[in-house]
Formats: sequence, structure tokens, C-alpha cells
Amino acid sequence: MLNHRAQKMASMIRGEVARLLLTEISDPRLRHLVVTEVELSKDLRHAKVFYEGSPTTDHKEVTRGLAKAVVFFRRKIGANLDLKFVPELSFEADEHAGRLNRILSVLEENKMELPNE
Repeated sequence: MLNHRAQKMASMIRGEVARLLLTEISDPRLRHLVVTEVELSKDLRHAKVFYEGSPTTDHKEVTRGLAKAVVFFRRKIGANLDLKFVPELSFEADEHAGRLNRILSVLEENKMELPNE
């Protein structure tokens, strides 16, 4: 488990990446992304940024867009946040919400099929 400082750093990075996506990124492939979480390595040198897209998101194109923008994100994070160093960023689609929605949907369908007692 990360200490309080690391959790604060992850939260700051999450907020900054989200803000940059909303206000400064012009790449149309990245317009509808939502940052869901940032996980930092124990040494704080690597940050994995999880994101969700819309149902029509082309994940290959988003991956290309994020790869192209990673230097921009690191530069802006370094300039806008008071950090000793900026971790290397990697981006990963957050599949948790989609899985949870599918599970809830199946549970709801099965609930409707149960006979009333």
C-alpha cells in the first residue's frame, strides 16, 4: 500500500491528466476519455493512468493518440504540479466499469427470472 504522500501524488496526477484532456488536448481521438485512476509504482517512478472511453471508442486509435501525447502530459505535469520528478506515464483502458455493468446486468436478468415466493 502506498503512503499518504504517494496517494496524494497519484491523485494530483489523475486530476492534472483529466484537466489536460478536457482543456488542452486537441486530438479528437482523446476527447471522450475519462481518467478513472492512477497507480504509482512503489518507487514513484512509474504511473499507470487508467481511463475509460465512450462505447464507440476505437481503442487502437486512442492508444496511438495517447502514445503521441505522453511527452506533452509529462511536460505539463512537471510544469503545473510541484513534484520533485515526473514519473514515466503509461496508459491503460479501465475495464472494471464495463465488467461491473455486465455482471449487474446478468444479475438483474436472473433476478427477473426467479419465481416469486
